Amino acid sequence: MKLNMTSMKQALVSQLQHNDVIANNLANINTRGYKKDLIFFEMLKTDDENTKARQATDFSQGALSETNNPLDLAISGRGFFTVQTDEGLAYTRDGHFKLDGDGVLRTQQGHAVLGEGGEIVLVDDNLKPEQITITRNGEIYLGDMYIDRLALKDFEDYSKLQKRGENMFVVDDSVQPIPMEEAEVHQGFLEEANINPAEEMIQLIEVQRQFESIQRMVRTLDETFHKAAAEVGKYF
Repeated sequence: MKLNMTSMKQALVSQLQHNDVIANNLANINTRGYKKDLIFFEMLKTDDENTKARQATDFSQGALSETNNPLDLAISGRGFFTVQTDEGLAYTRDGHFKLDGDGVLRTQQGHAVLGEGGEIVLVDDNLKPEQITITRNGEIYLGDMYIDRLALKDFEDYSKLQKRGENMFVVDDSVQPIPMEEAEVHQGFLEEANINPAEEMIQLIEVQRQFESIQRMVRTLDETFHKAAAEVGKYF
């Protein structure tokens, strides 16, 4: 890479972006089902051959933790829960659900969790948590009565999924979700964030060191330019 102000400026911007991504990952260590972001650095074939940072999401499996809450669900392997938001359908790995006053299964933010038949309603005058059974394949039973099956979806290309906030993903109209015929749902479990705090802290330290190194290079180059300009000025 050529040593010039443009390339070093781009390197500083890339390191700042990397720092922001790591900080956001660390902030979501306790967010259920959260998928961490990664930064990749690409060489741009230009006259200056600058580097550019590209961000992507790591969809690897997070650890499952047992809660014994029948409304807590975790997916092992591929797939997403489908939820209905005011802006349309969204997809999440966060299975920490609840029932509203009408017995509708919802996310903690209040979005309806969808089954293959639409909203999932669990209504019983004497409803007890232990009456709710959700099988490995996502079938929902209230006592012995079949209610619905979770609308579990998958995607051929996970890079098409965009983070929307509230720990959910969305896709544009050109991407069609794939219904999952077979799934592995664990009732009474939650998926943890797929973040290793130690790894993230090591990366954060490395980024800070690289940023400081580039800053020193910028100061050195700036001093060189000032010195050169002063020397040239003596002859005019």
